[in-house]
Amino acid sequence: MQLFTNTNYNFVKWRFHAVAFSVVFVLIGIGFYMKQGINWGIDFAGGANLVLRFRDAVPMDRLRADLADASIQQYGKAGDHSVLIRLPQQKREGDYAGQTVAKLIHDLNPESATGKIDLNFHGRDPITDVLLQADPDKRGTNDAARQYYFNIAQNIINKRSELGIFTNIDQALSAPGVTPTISQTLRAKAFVGAFNVLNQETVGPVVGRELRDKALWAIALSTLAMGAYLWMRFDVMFGASAIICIIHDVCVSIAFLGMINGEVSLNIVAALLLIVGFSINDTVVMYDRVRENRRKTKTRATLEEQLNHAMNQTLSRTILTSGSVVIVLIALLLFGGKVIHEFAWILLIGVLAGTYSTVTIVPAVAIAWNNVTGRKRDISGPVSRAPRSDDPVRAENPPPRPTPRKRRAV
Repeated sequence: MQLFTNTNYNFVKWRFHAVAFSVVFVLIGIGFYMKQGINWGIDFAGGANLVLRFRDAVPMDRLRADLADASIQQYGKAGDHSVLIRLPQQKREGDYAGQTVAKLIHDLNPESATGKIDLNFHGRDPITDVLLQADPDKRGTNDAARQYYFNIAQNIINKRSELGIFTNIDQALSAPGVTPTISQTLRAKAFVGAFNVLNQETVGPVVGRELRDKALWAIALSTLAMGAYLWMRFDVMFGASAIICIIHDVCVSIAFLGMINGEVSLNIVAALLLIVGFSINDTVVMYDRVRENRRKTKTRATLEEQLNHAMNQTLSRTILTSGSVVIVLIALLLFGGKVIHEFAWILLIGVLAGTYSTVTIVPAVAIAWNNVTGRKRDISGPVSRAPRSDDPVRAENPPPRPTPRKRRAV
């Protein structure tokens, strides 16, 4: 499929404008980071994250009083009664999230002090143990009885997962397999707590530091590996241009993350590594076309003309490839949910940056390198061959016509 045929756009002419735009964009991103600081995620900063869903309205004042150092914000829609709690880094290792949940259960669920189990918090095993001990259906204490009560407890947990949280105990007792005697037992030995823990995670300071260092090494080494590959496949000029192109795309993506005050997490590192791989794709295709044209072209052509010719030849492929990826990423932004929202944004910006850097930033570096090294990559050769209609380089610069020789008068 060809969207453009026989195009002759002068991409090289816009290289300085693209460089200026990228520099300004990155500087703006740096300004946001200087003002707001880096929003390190729990993966790198350490600490704990909790996502709680409340049975009734969120007791925000009570939460802020109990967790003075925590950052608390709404999670999802307002009607979900959910909050995201981010706890600061501790200097010691431990189950920080678990300790915080235990404190909230003690403060917000007074009934927990009576020894009853919380159907909005406990899992299937505690429920199984309560039912097996009481044995309301007279199944005994053998393995078959344990399996029987285990299946009922699992049905209760499945019902909770379906609803998100039990707002009253009747919802829990409506689970499949719950008999009247089991209902009576659970009403006496269980209660519906104030909140349900949707997610909790803890990362210690040592682990967070290690993850951050490994993420930086992963991005740096992958960039150098791509440059080394192009150096071996083509030459050192193209390898250096590729490295600068990848650095450019990563910097633009990170700058955008600072503008939206996004969280730097392992998801973002994965997005940056994907950008490193995708960014080099169009660059390799364009370089390969330059090398192929050098073998075919026997006329004089500057490196600028070679690059323009190659980029025009691969323009249709570039738009189709990048366009299809952009459509998928827009769909992720619209329908992917909050969890992957920043991941999709960074990928989208990285793909756009990688596309325009291939046709502007890479030529700028390659041409500057060629000028410094004495224009060794210009093609020299005969100029007398007639121009072909499909050769934009020769069409732009037709060879001069030979001067007719004058006859000497006899």
